[in-house]
This record gives sequence, C-alpha cells and structure tokens, in this order.
Amino acid sequence: MNFKFLDRLGFFAKTKLLIFVILFAMITIIILSQYSIFTFKNDIDTLFQKRTVPVVKLENIKDLYKINVYETINQYKNGEINLKQAKEVISLAKELINKEWKSYLSQKMNVFGFEALVMQNILNLKKRINGQIDKFLNTSFVDYGNLKNNINTINIYLSDIINANIKKAIERKNKTDKRFAFVIKASIISIVIVFVFSITLMILIIENFKKIHIDLEKTVKEKTKELEKINRNLEKRIKKAVEENRKKDKIMFQQSKLAAMGEMLQNIAHQWRQPLGSISLILQSIKLKNEMNKLTPEYIDRKTEEALELADNMSKTIDDFKNFFRPDKTKKTLSIKECIFHSKKLVSHMLEKYKIVLEVHIKDDIKIVGYKNELSHVCLNILNNAIDSLKESSVEPKKILVIIKKEKNSIIISVIDNGGGIKEEHLEKIFEPYFTTKLKDKGSGIGLYMAKQIIEEHMHGKIKAMNIRHKMGTEIMYNCAMFEITIPIKDTHEKL
Repeated sequence: MNFKFLDRLGFFAKTKLLIFVILFAMITIIILSQYSIFTFKNDIDTLFQKRTVPVVKLENIKDLYKINVYETINQYKNGEINLKQAKEVISLAKELINKEWKSYLSQKMNVFGFEALVMQNILNLKKRINGQIDKFLNTSFVDYGNLKNNINTINIYLSDIINANIKKAIERKNKTDKRFAFVIKASIISIVIVFVFSITLMILIIENFKKIHIDLEKTVKEKTKELEKINRNLEKRIKKAVEENRKKDKIMFQQSKLAAMGEMLQNIAHQWRQPLGSISLILQSIKLKNEMNKLTPEYIDRKTEEALELADNMSKTIDDFKNFFRPDKTKKTLSIKECIFHSKKLVSHMLEKYKIVLEVHIKDDIKIVGYKNELSHVCLNILNNAIDSLKESSVEPKKILVIIKKEKNSIIISVIDNGGGIKEEHLEKIFEPYFTTKLKDKGSGIGLYMAKQIIEEHMHGKIKAMNIRHKMGTEIMYNCAMFEITIPIKDTHEKL
C-alpha cells in the first residue's frame, strides 16, 4: 500500500490520526469482547433458568396436594364447606396435578440411582392418592389419616427431588461460572495488552516529538480544572445520595406496612365472619316470620337491637386496626403495656387458630416518649415471626413469652418462643434487607430489617436475636428463639 500521503500531513495531523486509530482499535476490541462475554453470560443464566423450571412445577404439585386436596377435605370434614364445593375443588386439583406431572415428565431427562428410586416411590404414591381421591369423588368417603400420611410422604419425596434438581443445577452453573470467569480473565488480559501497546506507542511519540508536551500540558490543566470542579460538587452528590437512600428506606418501610396490611385484613375477615353470619341469620328469621304472618313490632325491635349490637362490634374491630397504618410524625408519651397488648390483640385470631399461648409479664406500666405505631409495628413483626415458627413446629404446648423490665436507664422487651430457635447460619442475616427463609409468596424479607431501622435509627435503641434454652413456665427445657429490644429511656425523651 502507498502511504506517501502521510508525508504531506503535519505533525499534529499525524498525531491525531495515530491516536484516533489506537482509540478506535481499543474501543472496538473492548466492545466486541464485552459483547461476547455478556452474551455468554446470558446463555448461562438462560440455561440455569431452564434447569430450574421443573423445580417450580414440583413446587406447584406439592402445593396442589397440600392445599387443594388435603386442606379441602379437612375443611369439608370440619363443615367449613359443603360436599359439592369440596368435590369441585378436588376434581380441579386432580386435573391440575396430572397436567403438571405430564409437563414435568416431558421436560425431565432420564434419571438414575437414588433419584430414579425416589421418582418410582412418588409415582406409586400418586396412584394411591388418585385412588383415594376417586373414592372420595364417587362415594364421598375417604380415609383421612391415610390420605394425610400419603400426601405428607409424597411431599417429602417431592422435596428430595427438588433438592436433587437444585443441587444439579447449581453444580452445572458452577462449572459454567468457572468458564465465564476464564473468559473474563482472558478479556482483561487482552485489554491490558492493548492498553500497554497503546501506552508504548504514546511514549514513542512523546520521545520523538517534543512539541506534543505543550498540548499535554494544556490537557493536564484542563483535566485539573475538571477535577477541581468535581471536588466542589462532591458534597452535593453525597447529600443527594443520602437523600435517595432515605427515600429507599421509606419505600421499604411502606412495603413492610403493605405486607402487614395483608395479615391485618385476614384478622379483620376472621373477626367479621361470625357477626356477619349472625346478621344474616337475623335477616332470614325476620323474613321467615313475615312470610308466616307472625312478625310483630316487639320481635322486629329485639332483632334490630341484636343486629345493631353486632354492627357496633364490627365497627370497633375496624377502629382497632385503622390507625395501625398511619405513621407517627412526632414523639408522644406511650404505654409499653398498651402497645404490647394492642399488638397481641391484632394477632389474637392467629394465636387461637394455631393454639398458641401468649403470656405477657410486666410488673409496672412503663411509659416512654416515642412513636406508638412504629413500636407496635416492630412488636407485631416479631410476634408474627414467632407465630410462623410455632405453627410449623410440633412442640406442645406452643408458647410465646413477652417479658418487659426496666434496667437502669433502659427498657428491655424480650419476646421468646419455643419453636426450636433460629438456624445459626441465619442469625447474622435475619436483619438484612430482603433476607427471608420463607417462600417468596409468604414473606418479603423486610419486616425485621425495618424493625431494626425503627429501633436503632428512630428510637436510638438496639435489637438483637439469639437462641436460648428456657422452661417457658413448664418443667421442660425448650430450644427457644429470643428477640431482645433495648430502648434507652433518656433518648426517648429527646426531640428529633
């Protein structure tokens, strides 16, 4: 090729051309390498997702067996639903289970060894359960205990298959991650080589053309001015970042409130169900009396008073909950005892449903200055965690102890449950945002994080979790989880 035209170019033109070629080559290499790397990474993630799809289907099958079959028959047995409703739900559940099985087996490759043996046991149990379901649909009779054992057993086997699939997927992903790491290293080395080559060329240019020193000096001065400008704006950027983090905390707090709202609505629905049924019966009795021409003014007055009394109780239920979601703006004097018993009332139907005894031990009604709703929110989150632990436990009796005591200038609130304690590997993480041991649809992982923020940032206290051994008012020592909240009395009286 003929490069004589370069001889006609001046120094600065040649320098600019050379720098342009070098920069273009570097940018091209970086873009191509990064594109290849992230395309490879995307393929890895896509493959991992495909490998975990069968796990989701098995989880759906577990839920269908436990909720749509077992719980439905249990509700029918307890008289909560009628036979027709039970058969409709179970018939639909059977179709969905068969559909999910077909979909899972069509995506699953051949299995061997332990997994094949577990799969055979699952298929055998599936036939037994299908036979029991068919018997219930045809005769309205089922051996509830046997069905319960079969469903629990098949769910255990399904969990084994799920764990095996997840383990395989993780092992394969680890292998592909190693390959990805190798590609990253190779890319970095390539970029470093190109960079070193470029620097070498620039040094040669500087050595051969001293005049470029003037341009470099000007460039350095311009960059220095830019850095000084950046330093002047750094404080503003930090302030802006702090404000954004505070906004995020507010959003997370709202998410925590919304999660609690779902539980509150369940409480309201539970407490409204019986009075609504009673009002319905009153209206039906009035209609029946009217149809039989036996309706008297005295009867109407009496039934109206009964209905109004039920409606008044329903209104009081709403009053117990409506202020919970309204955040406090200023500190006010509050009673620790009232706060604890208010939180207890909000979870009363959960305690009754799972036969959990909640005892509150407090000598004196201690009063502090703080945020009542926020402190109630913290207590409610901790009580809900204790209830979640106990309802999955087989321990008897199921108990929660709330102990409030005053030590020097602090108030200590201890919440203890005998649900078996917290796994050691989770103890250091339970207050981290979005960390949860529950399924995604059961918990968001921000409740305890927000509890820590409220106690430590707003009330200048401390909150910690630990495992202890405690008798819980009995003669037996239990493995227990304890949340301990320490609130300084002096700080609670200071203004924000």
